[in-house]
Amino acid sequence: MLDTTIPPDLSQSLYEGFEGPEKRLEVYFYENSQDKLGLCNITKEQWQVMLDEAKCTIISSTCNEFVNSYVLSESSLFVYPYKILVKTCGTTTLLFCLQKLIENARLCNTSINYMIFSRKNYNFPDKQLYPHKNFDSEIQYLDGIFSNGNPLTLGPDSTCGDYQLVYFVKNQNNTNSNDLTAEYKTIAPLTRPENGMMDNPTVEILMSELDRDAMSHFYKTEKFTDSKTVTREVGLSDIFPHMLTDEIMFDPCGYSVNAISNANGSYFTVHVTPEPHCSFVSFETNHPNFVEDRLIEKVLQIFRPGRFSIVRSFFGTKLPVLPSQFEGFENLFESSKKFDQQFSYALNLYQSHRLNRFNAG
Repeated sequence: MLDTTIPPDLSQSLYEGFEGPEKRLEVYFYENSQDKLGLCNITKEQWQVMLDEAKCTIISSTCNEFVNSYVLSESSLFVYPYKILVKTCGTTTLLFCLQKLIENARLCNTSINYMIFSRKNYNFPDKQLYPHKNFDSEIQYLDGIFSNGNPLTLGPDSTCGDYQLVYFVKNQNNTNSNDLTAEYKTIAPLTRPENGMMDNPTVEILMSELDRDAMSHFYKTEKFTDSKTVTREVGLSDIFPHMLTDEIMFDPCGYSVNAISNANGSYFTVHVTPEPHCSFVSFETNHPNFVEDRLIEKVLQIFRPGRFSIVRSFFGTKLPVLPSQFEGFENLFESSKKFDQQFSYALNLYQSHRLNRFNAG
């Protein structure tokens, strides 16, 4: 029987507060033209060995011809042939995964092309473990692996206090060598991935101070039937109706879902921390039409945050243009940064008018 008991970190949140904001690694690898499966050759058991370093566990998995998706005890892992996304919440030690990740890439005869580590500011920074105590510590750890990292803090000095921390790396040489695997010699030509994944912008919506009625769906009460029913009833299955969802409701509260498209390999993932003293929801997708189809508004209607940020990260020059405004919210801050003339990272912060009135009073 599947164990849906809440992870140890989350069990403490009823009393102390759970760290919902995730640490996030998005990594692109050089494509080995002789192997179309790439990192999808790595088994679930091998990924678990990597995730052991972060102190999290694979709960369930789904796959299609494009991507392997894993729901974790703390968030998600998506594996494409030459790209991975892993995000972990709570007090996980995500950066400790990097050495195992590079070793897995070595097994697939490839190496890192681009690596982006990012996270929102923590709600409970004093609870974090090394190397995640603070951004300086994370930078120092990453600098010990990569020789050409670019760290950035993006956000306001005041207002709502939310900001993003980013560390970007580009491997300067089109060879199969990262600092931890310099002794490895490639036997196949490596090229920039051409599977279209680098052309799709990634959009994250990071939401706090959420409506209590909206959060009430994410508790295991006597009305709870199953996790898939929750996905349908709150409206998440309506955002991309044809995606295959894999969801879990934790006990006594908390919710995660991964969804993948059989049409183009895009994904969305949602993680909910519903307790009112630390409420947080993250929504992320790389679906190419998410912004243009005004689906951000649908997400906001489901979760009804008091404040939120939108992060857009993308390769190339085509910035996904956000609507000029979201009804009921004030745009507090917006900025963007371009790395290496190819990768851009943009942040917008919003706060509801009701919170503005409350704070003014």
